[in-house]
Amino acid sequence: MAEQSSFDVAIVGGGPGGYPAAIRAAQLGLRVALIEKERPGGVCLNWGCIPTKAMLRSADVFETMQHSADFGVLADNVRLDYAKVASRKDTITKGLTDGVGQLLKANGVTVFDGHARFTGRTSLEVVGIGASPLGDGGPLYNAPSDSKGQPKAQLEAKHVIIATGSMPAQLPIPGSDLPGVIDSDGAFMLRQVPKQIVIVGGGAVGTEWATMFAAFGSEVTLVELLPTLLPLEDEDMGRTVARSFQKRGMKVLTGSTVNKIEQAKGKRLQVTIASQDGKNEQTVEADNVLIGVSRRPNTIDLGLDRTGVQTDKRGYISVDDQLRTNTQNVFAIGDVVGKIQLAHVATHQGLIAAGVIAGHDEKMDYKAVPAATFTHPEVASVGLSEAKAREAGHDVVIGKFPFAALGRAQTYGSTEGLVKVVADKKYGEILGVHIVGPSASDLIPEGVLALTLEATLDDIANTIHAHPTLGEGTMEASMVALGLPVNIGPARRAAPAAAPAPVGAR
Repeated sequence: MAEQSSFDVAIVGGGPGGYPAAIRAAQLGLRVALIEKERPGGVCLNWGCIPTKAMLRSADVFETMQHSADFGVLADNVRLDYAKVASRKDTITKGLTDGVGQLLKANGVTVFDGHARFTGRTSLEVVGIGASPLGDGGPLYNAPSDSKGQPKAQLEAKHVIIATGSMPAQLPIPGSDLPGVIDSDGAFMLRQVPKQIVIVGGGAVGTEWATMFAAFGSEVTLVELLPTLLPLEDEDMGRTVARSFQKRGMKVLTGSTVNKIEQAKGKRLQVTIASQDGKNEQTVEADNVLIGVSRRPNTIDLGLDRTGVQTDKRGYISVDDQLRTNTQNVFAIGDVVGKIQLAHVATHQGLIAAGVIAGHDEKMDYKAVPAATFTHPEVASVGLSEAKAREAGHDVVIGKFPFAALGRAQTYGSTEGLVKVVADKKYGEILGVHIVGPSASDLIPEGVLALTLEATLDDIANTIHAHPTLGEGTMEASMVALGLPVNIGPARRAAPAAAPAPVGAR
């Protein structure tokens, strides 16, 4: 007989949206259940954000050591231990997921280990799914067992938050089901670095894996359908990354598509690549093909039809700005709603949803959402690109400042890239900040704050930045947009955003 429990809120999925929602709801005095079928943390902690960044850090160290003589440091016999790279990744991931489990326990959240299925609008069944590839949840997971030894429980809740995330979707490429064709999850299962790899997709997933494998010694071919890499970013960012990749020896094929994948000799694969119109075919052999594009909402066997929740034509759950679905007392957050598929967006949505359930009047605002891609060089952005700002009808002024002109970048030994500020010409209001270069992800919060506070070019230009730092790039780019550059030559100056005030008044 399954245990029956009642809660104020039941959360399906313990990823970067679900577990913060659970903790916040508990902090607000609600009785909370969280259902998770693997280890807590979801894709972000277990298969995405954290493990890839751990491995990218190994790639960065390896690449730096190979060029240590440039810094006056002589290191002999530098070599890669890929097994150690993987074990370090696993150690970091386990430490963080265990930490999430402890946080849930400390906040009084009841955690059920298993797969959730709706049995009614806000009622759920938790079914054991056997061994997870990540291992069981450990002693924090105390779901009862049925007669067959599989965990099973029945939950009733006043409110439900669906936070089941997304999963890689298979592209309709002939041969995509062949052995050696992997997605981003499968890439973690590789036991050695491929000698040759074709990566399909030049977005964040594809470019990060390209960065990593190239640093580890793979011969990388990167295929992107659209004209530039990182097509969701400002075009200057994608073009800069493509140049950097080519300089590192990668083959970058934009405006291209994979027509088919075939078995070559042995376990190798032969990939046929063509231009968008299907012409100019070329073939590339590889040990692996990594398909790093397209995801779909993770609602398999969830029993969503029993809730009456509406989805769009792609299967994503429709929500309002308080994360409410069309069904009373049912909320959805994170990738499964298809708004902006980023871990930090899911987290914020989870906090908002928990607050709304507790009676707070909170709403999501997507105006100032940062994005970061951990390529080498890094890319980070917030707000409108130059093209999107013009499409929106703004009279745009931009300022660009190269990292090569920053003293800190020179001393750091990483001078690729630039800071680009997009502003409205009339008042100088910041519309977007785009960074490609060292520590871009750590520099973007200034841009996020600028958009949140509706700051102007003058506000940033007149803010004293420490010297020498990489953060000076945003200040310098703002000065360029104002027509008052100090640390680059006149040839790079932009037209003034407005008649500049006297220095003492700005």
